[in-house]
Order: sequence, then C-alpha cells, then structure tokens
Amino acid sequence: MTEDRFAQSHRFLATAGWDAAQRTPLADDASFRRYERLTLGEQSAILMDAPPAFENVRPFVAVARYLKSRGLAAPEILADDLIQGFLLLEDLGDGVFSRLIDHDDAEEAPLYEMAIDGLIALQTETPPEALSVATGVMHRLPRYDQDLLTREVGLFCDWYLPALGGKPLSDEVRADFMAQWRAPLHRAAQDLDCLTLRDYHADNLMLRTGQGDLDRLGLLDFQDAVIGHKAYDLVSILQDARRDVPPALEAAMLERYLDAGHMEEATFREAYAILGAQRNAKIIGIFARLFLRDGKATYLKLIPRVWELLERDLAHPALSSVKDWIDAHIAPGQRRTPCAPEEFLPRKAMILSAGLGARMRPLTQTCPKPLVTVANKPLLGYSLEGLVAAGVRDVVLNCHYLADQIEEYATDYYNHRLTLTLSDERAELMDSGGGVKQALPLLGRQPFYVLNSDMIWRDGPERQAMLHRLQAFWHAEDMDILLLLVEKDRAYGYDGAGDYHLGPRGRLTHRGNDVTADHVYGGVLIMKPDCFADTPDTPFSLRLLFDRAAAAGRLYGVVHEGDWYHVGTAAAKREMDEILGD
Repeated sequence: MTEDRFAQSHRFLATAGWDAAQRTPLADDASFRRYERLTLGEQSAILMDAPPAFENVRPFVAVARYLKSRGLAAPEILADDLIQGFLLLEDLGDGVFSRLIDHDDAEEAPLYEMAIDGLIALQTETPPEALSVATGVMHRLPRYDQDLLTREVGLFCDWYLPALGGKPLSDEVRADFMAQWRAPLHRAAQDLDCLTLRDYHADNLMLRTGQGDLDRLGLLDFQDAVIGHKAYDLVSILQDARRDVPPALEAAMLERYLDAGHMEEATFREAYAILGAQRNAKIIGIFARLFLRDGKATYLKLIPRVWELLERDLAHPALSSVKDWIDAHIAPGQRRTPCAPEEFLPRKAMILSAGLGARMRPLTQTCPKPLVTVANKPLLGYSLEGLVAAGVRDVVLNCHYLADQIEEYATDYYNHRLTLTLSDERAELMDSGGGVKQALPLLGRQPFYVLNSDMIWRDGPERQAMLHRLQAFWHAEDMDILLLLVEKDRAYGYDGAGDYHLGPRGRLTHRGNDVTADHVYGGVLIMKPDCFADTPDTPFSLRLLFDRAAAAGRLYGVVHEGDWYHVGTAAAKREMDEILGD
C-alpha cells in the first residue's frame, strides 16, 4: 500500500470512528484488493481496500446487501466510501472452511454438507437484474451467457497455451479451439435462473461461531456474482483449484444437491461437466496470466491439480470434440508437472505523447492531447490499460508540449504491474521517429510496441487481445515492422484516404497516389530497434522507416477485428464521450 493510500484509508476510518484501531494485514487475494483486521477494544472489523483504478466496490456492496436481505450471512457493510474504494465490513472470524478441514479431517463432510445446503438456499429464487448499492445507485448483474462463458474460456488459449510454446496462437488455431467449445457452451448457457457467486469454495466460506442453522455459513468474495446456471457454483465448491476434494465426497455432495431439487438428472450432470470444464480451463489460463502479467508465481503449482479436474470433466461425451482438440495439442506430461511459462510478448512499449495536439484545440490549449479525457478517462489511460492487460511491464512516454503535466501524470500513476519512464523532449520535439530513436536506450534491444496516443481500440468478440494478435503474427525472420491496420470504412473518426494495400501473407505497400487503398494505419505497431540504423539524429517521422521496410519487403500488417476510434479533434472527442460513456 502506498503512503497516500494509507493516508486515505486512515481518513476513511476516522470518519467511521475506527482510526484508533490496531491494523493487522490479512492475506491478499488474486486481485488488487487488500484486507486488514481492525481491533478496537473488544470490537473487530475488516477493512477492504480496493483501489478504484483497478477495482469497484459497488458490486460487492450490492450483492452483500441482497444476500443479507435473503437471510444469508454475508458480512454487514458498516461503512463505505464508494468513490475511494474503502469498505468497513463485519468480521466473520477466522473459521475458514479450508483451514478447519486441514486442522481436523472429521470436519470435512459436515462442512461440505453445510455448503451444499447453503447453495440450495441461495438458489431458491432468481434475483432481480439490478441490485441497489445506495440511494439512486444500482448495480446490474451480468448474465453468465454463452458470450461471457466463451470469453472466459479464451483465457486458456490466450495465456496458458502460448506460455507452453512461447508464442501466441495463430488466428486459425485459436478459432479452431474456440469452435470446439461452441456447442457445449450453448447448451450450458440455458436455464440461467439463480445468483451465481462464481467463487463459492472452501477458502471463501466461513464457519461462524455462536450461530445456528445456515446462519453459521459466512459468505465471502462474491463481487463477481452473475445470473447463471445452478451447476456453476456446485462446480466451484466440489472441484476446488486450491484443495483436493475426494471424488467420493464430490459424488456424495452432488447426490445431496440433486436429491433436494426437481431437475432432470442427466441434463444437470451434463451442464455440471461442461461448466466444470469451462471453469477449470479458465482457471488454468488465469493462473498462467497471474504469473506472466502480474508476476504472481504462487498459483503455478496448482495447475496440475486443475488439469486433473479438467480431464475428468472432459470425459463427458458432450465435450468429446474439446477433449480431442486438447489431446492433439497438449501432451499428458505437460499437464502433470507445474507449469513453467515462457514469455511470449514484448515487455516494452512506447506511447507517443509529446505532440502539440493542434487539431484538438481549444481542448489542448491548456492540456496535452494524451491527457484529454474521453468518457472521463485520459486517452493515455486507455492505451495503458491495454498494455497492462497484454502483459507489458515497461512503458516509455515522451514529453514536449505541456511536458510538466505528462510528467505529473507519470509520477502519480500507480500499477504494480507497470513502470512508466519519461523520454524528455522539452529541448526539441523529435517527431515520431526521432522520438522513438531518442528513447531506444530505454526500450532495449528486443522488438517493442509503439502506440499513438489519440486512438482507442476494443477487441472483437471471440478474438484474442489485439496486442496478442500482433505478436502471434510477428515473424522476426521476415519482418522489421508489423502495423495494426483498420479497414478504412470501419475507422471511426478517420476521414482521410487509406494508407496501405494489403498483399499476400500481410505484406504491405503504400498506396502512393492511389486513393482507393482500403486500410488505415491504426496507430499500433511492433518493430525492431535495428530499424533505426542510419537514421538522422534530428527530428524525423516513423514514415521514413515504414517506407524503408516496405521497399525491402519487410513491412507487414494485421487487420484489427474489433472497434477502433480515432480521437483527433474536439468534435471527435465529444462523439466518443457519447459512444464510450454508455
């Protein structure tokens, strides 16, 4: 926790009357949230610190209050600061199910029976789509539909599979993998009729002392709740990524659940297998991402256990095509040993942020273009979010116009996964090529990303992240520069001629005097630092290097398959506020 964040939390606790409490850190989870136990005389409470740049406490508050209204034992919200991301919560104690079972095996069956009974009680009614957070503030519950299930299973092929071979999957291989999931996920996305907590497992369930019946069952970690299928949370508790649930216990608890319901058993067991496979494949991808993107290695040792669960689920006939694909691409030996992920993406990037922003005046009269806000977020913020999501760890920002503001932004920016460094061009604006050349000592000797600061992208459905797609297409043997391309008719906010003709295998030629070129340079590229050999030490454009690479047959492009917006004028900014503010 930074000193500023500590000071903010202290002010929050002072307002709640807990500033004199003793603060004891509790274990972090796999997110940016942090927890502390507060002790004030005979009283205790829990402080949740969820930095608003990365987390949102509103879903937690909404779901907690809904669970309480249903008579379930979610922690009471004692105080909240929805803006700064602080919650003061009822302390449910230390009786975490997993810890109690580790201490006494005899507790395992009774605790799992309680968990199943609590799940049955939770699922007796369908929640409203929107839950109250505070007066006039609502949280809409997402539906765990086929689109969301599909996006999640994509984590397996976007992080885990590339980590095995050190290279992102090609579009063709990835599309083939996702196609095998389409039919089973369609079947499992039916009958979405209950609140699904998504992390309903032994590390998030508490035994509350001094309580009776289901009041003894304390619920934690439910901010990602959705409206989903009844089988999903059953999978969460019985196929636990963090502890071994004996197969006999899993079978007995599944029977206990089925005996209490009125559902067709074969159909439910099919959904249980499909959602189990989806969840376990997703978790394997998340654990690989936690290491590669977030630097958290703790979860890698859990991957073999999750593989065992996934293989059991894949034995169901409904998943035969998925099983066949996985068997053809991943050797059994790779599944049995802890994953040692290989880096597969550039770790460095530069965002061109030194320009004058003349076309955006009067907005840029007192604010540099990269800090102009679109839908209440600086343009720089969109690019940094995308880079962080792709696993980039070091980003260079050059600065010239109103450089002090860029420097202040970089100083105040905090994300433990990313380091920002300035390349100072206050003395002379070096243009795009000269700016990157000046920053080469910071960018290193490996290929790196370069991004313009006046575009926003969104990834297409069922597609891997755009930066991953660029890297998947990158072949250093053939390419010096790889550009992101946007079809001219889909380049929102761009009204010029196209830039390039796209040839076989993605090779590019500049349009020259031909105004019919169909593709626009989308402001994102991968390039080799060697491209800057024999370039001037004075200002020059990257276009010089594009033309060199094209002449040598080493300039290539990848067409973006999601949305792309150019924010180059004040009018475009106003339009983007409406589009992205929805």
